[in-house]
Amino acid sequence: MVLPRGADMPLVAETISDAFSEFLKKKTPKTWEREEVGKYRTRIYDILDAEFGVYNFFQSGSFSNGTGISQVSDVDYFARIPLDRKTVKPDSFLASMKSVLKKGLWEAFDVWVSRPTVSIDFKQLVTQYEVTPGFYERAGSKGEEVYLIPGPGDTWREAAPKAHLQYVRDADGMHSGKVKGLARLLKAWKYEHEVPVSSFYLEMRAAQYGMQADSIVYPSALPTLVDRMIKHGVRPMNDPTGLVNRITPCSSEVKRLASIKAMSVCLPQLEAGFEKWTVDDWAASCEYQDVFGSDFPCVL
Repeated sequence: MVLPRGADMPLVAETISDAFSEFLKKKTPKTWEREEVGKYRTRIYDILDAEFGVYNFFQSGSFSNGTGISQVSDVDYFARIPLDRKTVKPDSFLASMKSVLKKGLWEAFDVWVSRPTVSIDFKQLVTQYEVTPGFYERAGSKGEEVYLIPGPGDTWREAAPKAHLQYVRDADGMHSGKVKGLARLLKAWKYEHEVPVSSFYLEMRAAQYGMQADSIVYPSALPTLVDRMIKHGVRPMNDPTGLVNRITPCSSEVKRLASIKAMSVCLPQLEAGFEKWTVDDWAASCEYQDVFGSDFPCVL
């Protein structure tokens, strides 16, 4: 086979287990991406702090959780703003924050509101940065910090980013890294097929699965978890930490229905991959390529 100049050699593996390992390695953000992540942190913080007096500014989301997808996942930052700057409606505050960042970040290609964040595109190596404003609301029973952030319908909703990060880490520790691997696989599928479901929702579903499972084997865990999400109608899930009300999977009903449709297409492929797993690794890898794309190794 002759490949175009500059094209990557197709990945091959000896077993399905090796194929999953190689695929996850390929999808894990590289060193240069992790270095790029902090490139504009100080600039963004300084601009917001000068205008709003930011109490705390930290990285959240996929990159901090260790579940990001190389060259796809956004860089998420969380800005704790003094409570006296909170507006009645979150859209008003988001518009104000967008204006401040757009004016101060002369090097940014674009700045726009994408609830619950203000998104920033620098046209650099990492796709884009997203900044979520949060206002401290209360502490949990163990001192966990609960914030109010912009939510659907121009309302404020609760969030506990640090507690949820710890929940994922705790579940992952029970399975030697396979909870984060499971979350990364779900996100890789989401991006490959442009499924409009929240990455955070998929991550929390994976962590919840890990908390309840005795072990995690990707060929069996994936169809089980996707089947559960379909049966629940991809509706908001109860927060497994018990800190906030519900975790929203999609920003609209149209996107929820589209996510169910995408999962319904994916599930038979995952089930077929599991069934063929110990019988014909090559046939199983073909099923997984339909799910995850051509980056998933072919088992020879």
